[in-house]
Amino acid sequence: MSDAQQSLVGKLSGLAGRMFPGLEERAYRRSRDQVIDSLTVAGNYSSRLSDLSMPSGASARPSHVVIVPMQGPSFETWKPAGGNFFYEIAQSAREYAGAPKVSIFEVRAEESPADWHERLIRFLISSKATHLMGQTECDPTTSGDQTWDVLWEQLAPRWDGVFLGVMFDSAFRMITLSARRIASINDRFVVVDICMPMDGSMKRGRREVGPVNMPISNESLAALDEAIGDVEQIHDVSFIGALYPYRVEMIEALRAHGVDVAVNPHRADETRDFRESRTNQPTYVDYMRGLAQSKMTINFSVSSSLNGQQLKTRILEGSSMGCLVLTDDVDRSDRFWVPGDEVGYFTDPSDVPALVESYLADPERLARAQAAGKARARSINVTSFWGGIDAGLAARGLPQIRD
Repeated sequence: MSDAQQSLVGKLSGLAGRMFPGLEERAYRRSRDQVIDSLTVAGNYSSRLSDLSMPSGASARPSHVVIVPMQGPSFETWKPAGGNFFYEIAQSAREYAGAPKVSIFEVRAEESPADWHERLIRFLISSKATHLMGQTECDPTTSGDQTWDVLWEQLAPRWDGVFLGVMFDSAFRMITLSARRIASINDRFVVVDICMPMDGSMKRGRREVGPVNMPISNESLAALDEAIGDVEQIHDVSFIGALYPYRVEMIEALRAHGVDVAVNPHRADETRDFRESRTNQPTYVDYMRGLAQSKMTINFSVSSSLNGQQLKTRILEGSSMGCLVLTDDVDRSDRFWVPGDEVGYFTDPSDVPALVESYLADPERLARAQAAGKARARSINVTSFWGGIDAGLAARGLPQIRD
């Protein structure tokens, strides 16, 4: 199908969805149910799991969370300040609830869905786990498949714990529909979204978790502090990210005002367009050093789907390095930072030059905002994520992570 045909199909699908509410989801459910049935038969789950039955008392036994990382301990990035989000999730869980309450389950590269599903189900039961966490947008393998719904169909009748489904990009409609299919199986599924408000998104009136800041563990912050040290803030403002035309225009406007703008300062090479900005990515330490060397950095909150704004992890990252983040989101970062005092705000890229100049013209105000933003970031780097999850679990009457 050509790009033009795909665009037309997408527009027609959106029109049909507006004219007939629920049509798109019903079509997705019918298609997905057929896939689930096929995978269930092929996986021979009834025979594989015939000896397992539902345990009892998740709320009565000590909490124990099992985390299924996308890239686990076998990956080079599984280390402090390695830029591995699931390392940060796991380590911050240890810091929040205690190391004995956290286990890691790594899926092997060659495992079929039925194989890792069976192994995980048995591990959850044998370890007396109370919570499971995984990224439900895709499987923790290189296949690109998504079979969490198949897993939950088999796990929910045999285990009484809570499934915490992390989502990074729920602005994409298919990702939300996939999560809603999982949520329809059992009420012990809870969405954890790092980008957007999620209450009522799975079932009307039901509490979910989101947005919460993707955690940066205390261990990784200490490693970053040691690796970066006390660097000088040599850039007035930085921009890190893809260079779309409107962003290039904003950067040129800033420079026309005499502002020193560093584009992707964490890179050794110079990037001038979108393609160059997305290749040869440096390390996470390099990235955080680039933020630490910037007085301010610019964050755009629009999702990659172009469908709404997101709470971006860069706000926590930049703030934690003492860099004042300038962002355009609404009802996202202001849930955690004080507008104006800890994070700067703009409504349109054309507003950025004046905002930057206002802070540069008042160094004391800039220093206060940098210090306040850093203090805030380092007070919520663990608790925003795990505390937010526990608040959501409590609201649902489900067992919490921290007893």
